[in-house]
Parts: sequence; C-alpha cells; structure tokens
Amino acid sequence: MRRIVFSLFILITFVACQSNKLKVDVSDIELDIKIQRFEKDLFAIKQGTSLESVKTKYPQILKLYSERVIQLGNIDDLNYSQYLNKFLNDSTMNIVLKRIDSVFPNLKAQEEELTEGFKYLKYYFPNRKVPKLFSQLSGFNQSIVVDEGVIGVSLDKYLGEDCDFYALLRRPIYLRANMTPNRIAQDILLAYGLTEFPFKPKTQNLMEQMIYQGKVLYFLQALLPEKAEFDIMKYKEKDFQWCVDNEPQVWAYLIEQKHLFSTDASMARNYINDAPFTTGMPQESPGRIGTWIGLQIVKSYMEKHKELELQALMANDDYAAILRESAYQP
Repeated sequence: MRRIVFSLFILITFVACQSNKLKVDVSDIELDIKIQRFEKDLFAIKQGTSLESVKTKYPQILKLYSERVIQLGNIDDLNYSQYLNKFLNDSTMNIVLKRIDSVFPNLKAQEEELTEGFKYLKYYFPNRKVPKLFSQLSGFNQSIVVDEGVIGVSLDKYLGEDCDFYALLRRPIYLRANMTPNRIAQDILLAYGLTEFPFKPKTQNLMEQMIYQGKVLYFLQALLPEKAEFDIMKYKEKDFQWCVDNEPQVWAYLIEQKHLFSTDASMARNYINDAPFTTGMPQESPGRIGTWIGLQIVKSYMEKHKELELQALMANDDYAAILRESAYQP
C-alpha cells in the first residue's frame, strides 16, 4: 500500500510539473531590480536640487521625458529651465504628485515581481540586457515609455480604478479597470516584449496581427508563469470564461465573415485594440478577443512542437506557417 501511495504521489507531482512547462527554476539567477524614482528627484528641484544634478543623474531619461512625455522640448534649449519650472509648479501636477506619494510610498512589490520576471527573461534569453527602469509623472499621458536600454512607468496611470482623477478625465470604465498598481510590472514586461520583438508582417492582415499578439502574450506568460491566463489577458474572470465558452463560435465567425485574412485596418482596431466588447459579437464579449484567439493558436503551435524553445518562437515571423502548423481547431 505504501508503495502504491508513493507511486501515486510521484505521478501527481510529475503531472503538476508538466502542466506548466513555462514554470522553470530560476532560483540560481542573481538579479535585483530597482525602479529609480525619477519623479521625486525631478520635483525636488523646487526644494533646491539643481537642474544640472538631475541632468547628470538622468541624462537619457530627462531628455526622453522632456521631449516625448511632457513635450517641453530640448533640454539644452535656453528657455528649457523656464518651461520646466512652470510644469513643476503647476498646481494640478503637484496634487497628482501627492497622490502618487500616498499610493506609492515605495515600489517594493513591483520591484519584486519585476525581479522574478526578468530572471525568467535571463533564463530564456541569457544574452539580452535587462533595461534600467524609472518612474515618472506623465500628466496622464503614456502609461509606459521605452527608449534604448530604459523603460519608464507613469505612476499617475496606475492610481487605482476608483481614482477620482480618472473619472474627472472621463477615462472609460473598461480602461480604468487595469489602471491599478498590480498592473505595473506586467505592463513593463509587455512593453519590453513588444519592443524587443517587433511586428514584422508580410501582408498586414488580421491573422498576422492576432498571432503576433499571441506570441507576445505567450512570451509574457513565460516571464510571469504564476499568473493565470485571464490575468495575463487583463480580463475579468467572467470575460475570460466567455472566451472559453464561445471559442468555437468566435473562430467560426472570423472564418465565415472572411475577417481572418482581411487587410482592412478597422479589423485590427476591432479585434486587437482595447474596447468594452468586440463589435459584431454579443455585448457580453470582451474586447481584444483577437489577441486571445492569437494566444490560443500560439499555445496550440507550441503544444505541437514541444521541442521548440521560446527563443525560436519569438524569432519566427512566418505567421501563416504558425497557423498552419498549429492545427488550431477549437
């Protein structure tokens, strides 16, 4: 009896390990991610910190922030200091900064999640460099900003779905649902994937865009293997369940309507972009359903090619071949 029980334990353990092939051991990879609090150092200029010291500490970041995020222009412009002081003394920006300080007294939770995520990156892609990370106050502009070797996160875009600022700015409720602190690490890793593995279409049809998005989501799953798929998709569980329950019908609709190989840009907007629901389908459907189908195709492809490494998948831009070899049929 003991032998049978022990054998069953071994079998259950084996099955559990095999159920998530992306859950690999990264415990021996040394990494400690820190997010530089750029917004704190920038606004410290009001308390006497010199602009030159900020330029010295953040040469690339200050330029990126000034030109692409808050659009003050060139940091070497003669009037730059005047423009920056006006921004730093703006009453609204200072109210937002106080809210950021209250929601994010530190970024330890995000740094811990990112440390684990980038450990998985180093496991799968040992030669890729981990970017430097910084936080910022963007004036409710981009959530994530990327430049060579750096990624910035706008903390004012992650203050919580019930934040009164978002209601005042009339942000749609379906977008506010993911404007929360627990999305920061995930969005940084997603931005990394989208930047490092850019879309290289052959015909620019919907199928290619769906499978590309599916590849990036699979990459994200590899970096965050503990997250459930609905979480990776940034869906509520009921929305995810709708996708699971209606997968055959969604696929049939794409085929019957001849949308799959359409090069009409409106198709991508409907099936790939954020939306309260997918046009043409019931209002119970979530947005971005094309990306979810793309992920299912990629998962089917990887299941059919168990020997394939993540590096090989991300290097494969033959989306038609991925679809064909996936034998996807919900």
